[in-house]
Formats: sequence, C-alpha cells, structure tokens
Amino acid sequence: MKRPNIVALINIKVRNFVQNISLILFKVRGMQAGSGTQIGKMRCDWPNKLILGSYCEIQDDVDFRLWHPFNDSSYIKLGDKVFIGHACEFVCNTKIVIGSNCLIASKCTINDTGHEFNRNANINLQPITSKEIIIEDDVWIGTSCVILQGVTIGKGSIIAAGSVVNKSVPSYEIWAGVPARFIKKR
Repeated sequence: MKRPNIVALINIKVRNFVQNISLILFKVRGMQAGSGTQIGKMRCDWPNKLILGSYCEIQDDVDFRLWHPFNDSSYIKLGDKVFIGHACEFVCNTKIVIGSNCLIASKCTINDTGHEFNRNANINLQPITSKEIIIEDDVWIGTSCVILQGVTIGKGSIIAAGSVVNKSVPSYEIWAGVPARFIKKR
C-alpha cells in the first residue's frame, strides 16, 4: 500500500491556508468575491474595484491594475466560474467585464488603455485613450493573447493562443493571428 507523501500534504495545507488568508485580506480592503472563489498570489492595489463571482479560480502572479481607483465607473468584474491562468495582466482605466464560464489561459494581457499618436506632438506627450472591454459568457482565450481597448468578444467565442485582438469578435466564432482574424464558426 502506497503512503501519501507527508511533505506534499503539508505543502498543500500551507498553500490553502495562505490563499484563504490572502482572500480574507483582499475582502477586508473591499474586494467582492462570491463563494468558492480561490485566489493565488495576485496583485491588486485597489481591491475595492475588483468584483469576483462565485467559484472563480485565479492562479498565481495575476496582476489587476486600476489607473483611476477613485472613479466610480472604473472597475474589473468577473462572472461566476471564471478561470484566470498564471501571470495574466489586467490594465483598467475604464472597465473590464468578463462573463461567466470563461477560461483565460496563462500570460494573457487585457488592456483597455492606449495612447493617441498624433504626428504634431511627441509620442510621450500624447493623451491616453480608454475604451471598455467586454468578454461575454463561455469564452476561451488561449495562452499569451492580448485583448485591446474597445473590444467585445461575443458569447461562446474562442481566441487562439498568441493572438492580438484589436476589434470585436462576434458570438461563436474562432479567431487567431496578429492581428486576430476570423478562422471559422464554433
């Protein structure tokens, strides 16, 4: 009969304890999280602007950045049963809304902010632009994708690994590439 590895069991217990403490500390600072939600070692300077649904899983090294924390209309919201993979980055100036039952693989960047690029001014003096990002229910975003400002990804769509999405994707379509383009219907 095989005995369980005691060190592995202790590591799991310690990790679960740390995750629970981390979740409690973020909630004390204003983060809303539904029941059954699990978070890894994530970064969020303004947890009061982060709304997590029930049964979400956020892996380690996910970074939630909010540029205007005192603006009431600026927030990041995840629906129920959303998975966010390791080392994803969310940059929010207006709002990012992710529906329920979505999978976002590791190392994705979702950024609702950009810059103008007028020829008459230096690039570092250009004004910031921001447009909300909406990812509807039942969407799968493959590893290392970039979702840019003003994009809506329709219900049931799939974005292939490594894609850069700079325009909206209709429901139940598969897109891939740089920039992402239509591949086929799901």
